[in-house]
Amino acid sequence: MSFRLEITEASEFFPLRADLLSDEIERSLEPLLGGVDANAVLSCVSNEEMRELNARYRGLDEATDVLSFPLWEEDGRFAPPTGWGELPLGDVVVSPEFVRANAAAENIGYNNEMTRVVAHGVLHLVGYGHDTTERARSMWELQEGIVARYEQSKED
Repeated sequence: MSFRLEITEASEFFPLRADLLSDEIERSLEPLLGGVDANAVLSCVSNEEMRELNARYRGLDEATDVLSFPLWEEDGRFAPPTGWGELPLGDVVVSPEFVRANAAAENIGYNNEMTRVVAHGVLHLVGYGHDTTERARSMWELQEGIVARYEQSKED
């Protein structure tokens, strides 16, 4: 199984090593995807563009840090097709401006917060959510594991 994070335009706002982050996300998704290769597309947009997307797709007229657009969500659960050589999971859209503000407010590094936000967005693509305490706990655990392993892999 392999996972590939494809970065679209505005990559100058994406300071992370996509190869290392992809590896760490792959480790978390492997049990769920059962050996199938997968990919997700990441786009960076302005706060204004994020506000427009959030208003259009979620009915919330405000910017946010990340939005996910899963391809295989059915009745709130991950339901991918079988037999594909590589499975596109969907799109993750991030506002670097919003991420930078969150990082400053939480007194953490921008790269650390960007890692967390991207991991969060990808986990939404495969059915993780935070609508209940149990689901949130499971999602946060995977998300923070990705962040910790990414930080460690940069040092190795």
